[in-house]
Amino acid sequence: MSFKFMLVREAGEPPFDQPAIVFSETTSPGLVPLWEAVGIYDLLYNSDGCMARDVSRDLAYGLDRIIHEPALARMLPPAQGGSMSEAVRFLENVVRGCTRHASARIQTS
Repeated sequence: MSFKFMLVREAGEPPFDQPAIVFSETTSPGLVPLWEAVGIYDLLYNSDGCMARDVSRDLAYGLDRIIHEPALARMLPPAQGGSMSEAVRFLENVVRGCTRHASARIQTS
C-alpha cells in the first residue's frame, strides 16, 4: 500500500471547466515515523482540501531538516521500507508541486 499526495485544480472558465489533477506523487507508508519526527505528518496526511500554498513553506522546512539532519535516518524502521533518498525525492517533488500549483487543493489517499 502506498500513500498518494495530489493537487487538484478547481473547475474554472473554459478550457479549464473541469477539475483536474495537476500533480500526483506516491511514496511508501514506511516513511511515517520520519514525517512525524520532522513535524509534517499532518501536512501530508490530514490536509485534504487545503490550498497547496498553505502547506508549502512548512513542507520545505521539513525537507530541509531531513537533508541537513542525517541522524533522522534512524527514524525509518528497516522492516517497513522507505529510505532517506526516497523521503527526499518525495518531499522535493511535493514542495515543487505545491509551489508551482499554489492555488490547487490537496487530496490524499
